[in-house]
Amino acid sequence: MTRYFMRRLQAEHARLDEAVARELRRLGPDEPTLRELKRRKLQVKDRLRALEMKAATEGLHA
Repeated sequence: MTRYFMRRLQAEHARLDEAVARELRRLGPDEPTLRELKRRKLQVKDRLRALEMKAATEGLHA
């Protein structure tokens, strides 16, 4: 189950990364939107790291 959530979080992180890049390519990036996307991306990254650590302690991490 942990690997499933890790894959989902990795996909969400990639989606948010693309959204940040798209916003930055705009002529006038919206700072509040950019800030929110980056905040969410960091939250996902933190959750992913926590799952990776949990998987490593359970011997599931390859």
